[in-house]
Amino acid sequence: MALVSGAGFCALAGVGVTYVVTAAPSETTLTQAPPSPLPSTPAPSLGPATPGYAVTLTARPRVQVPPAPRPRPKPVRPTPTPTPQAPPELDFRLTTFNVLGASHTARGGTRPGYASGRARAAGVAALLARHGTDVAGFQELQGPQLAVLRARTGMDFFPGFSMGHLGTENSLGWRRDTWTAVERRTVAIPYFNGGVRQMPYVRLRNRMTGIEAWFVNVHNPAETARFHHQQRFRVRATQIEAQLARRLVDTGLPVFLTGDMNERAPYFCRLTASAPMVAARGGSHTGACLAGRPRAVDWIFGSQGVDFTSYDEDRSHLVDVTTDHPVVTAGVHLVGKPTG
Repeated sequence: MALVSGAGFCALAGVGVTYVVTAAPSETTLTQAPPSPLPSTPAPSLGPATPGYAVTLTARPRVQVPPAPRPRPKPVRPTPTPTPQAPPELDFRLTTFNVLGASHTARGGTRPGYASGRARAAGVAALLARHGTDVAGFQELQGPQLAVLRARTGMDFFPGFSMGHLGTENSLGWRRDTWTAVERRTVAIPYFNGGVRQMPYVRLRNRMTGIEAWFVNVHNPAETARFHHQQRFRVRATQIEAQLARRLVDTGLPVFLTGDMNERAPYFCRLTASAPMVAARGGSHTGACLAGRPRAVDWIFGSQGVDFTSYDEDRSHLVDVTTDHPVVTAGVHLVGKPTG
């Protein structure tokens, strides 16, 4: 493109297009001249140029804006999978113990050859220590004996003889340094001639492992010189005990039943036919009832799935001078629910 200037104007000559710029001191106007054919000869001279205003067209440089940097994604750390912890396990000793109530060995009682209930309670405490008992079901535990056991064993008791107005002499005891009571209840069981006795059942939690279990303790009526024909009351008592066992099993916790049932094989067969319970001493009931010829009327049962690791019927001399029943103890192993 060529710049041609003249008086009061200047022409911009280009290929095919001529721009005429008329300049004045106060304004500048750019107009397009009509196209003219390209000359075949050099353009004639216009003579000396009159000074005017030169206009220079320059292109505005394009500003290059650098793109904004993309944010770098933060590395995602995988969430570590928690390592499941092994389920807690618990071993403990469970005892059923008819202590021969103090009234039986008092003056005029049915067992005059024994020492007093308070004196014999010292033997009860010694036998609990001998067997390493953690939880016990006591039958015929009366006030003088209970006072000694509270002082010597470090156990908590429910209901204790404080509920004597309800006609109960049966309690559950547990080591207070090992177990704590979550629930404490009683169930009405027919006793002599159908008279109601309140029998305890408690939900205990092991302090170390958190494992929980139900414990029930009962005493069913016997045939005595004073009370005859008690079988129908024992049958009714068994029905109530089986019903309670089923209800407690439905809670998902292990269930244990201790007591003086005043029956041997017949009680085993009735209970295991009506509730999912097994005896610590063995026996089975799948189709036919196989009780295994039990010697004692004192029983320890557990719900199906409970692992009994040992069983003992203590008939030693200390037992003979303390009570008229063997002291029955079983080892128990429980596995809790896994955590984590």
